[in-house]
Amino acid sequence: MLRLGRWLFLLLAAGLAVLLLATLGNLPPVVASHFGGSGAPNGWSTRTGYATLMIVVGALLPFGVVAMVAALTSGGPELLNIPSRSYWRRPEHAAEAVRLVRAYVWWLGCIMSGTALAIHWLVLRANALQPPRLSTPAILVVLGGVLGAVALWIGGWYRLLRPPASG
Repeated sequence: MLRLGRWLFLLLAAGLAVLLLATLGNLPPVVASHFGGSGAPNGWSTRTGYATLMIVVGALLPFGVVAMVAALTSGGPELLNIPSRSYWRRPEHAAEAVRLVRAYVWWLGCIMSGTALAIHWLVLRANALQPPRLSTPAILVVLGGVLGAVALWIGGWYRLLRPPASG
């Protein structure tokens, strides 16, 4: 299950890039890209600027988080503030801690990329309307899903890094 996170992230990031390329022409030259609480646009960008931002937020930033964790753990788990760190920092458990953390952080990348995909879809729908308008119920569903996914990720983090009963 842990290994699946990397492949799912790559799939989501690639899916975001493909969806952006396939749908960029459906957006107006000036894209309503930021919306107030009522769903009315209050920020705009060029198509290229919007697509660049989505790729940065949905693919490069999550990959940067994964790379940062890999760099921080290159010497072992000492630089990590993880649950049960006194257990995981012991020499006999350090390699497993690094493996678990590096594998699990890909799932955070999945949440970030999936959020960017969902937001892009909503921005596409919003800009198809005249005047542009973001669906309040749809963004609330996306935000609720993101909060739920992050909560599950945090719960999984603590569950993954609890020491075995024998430890």
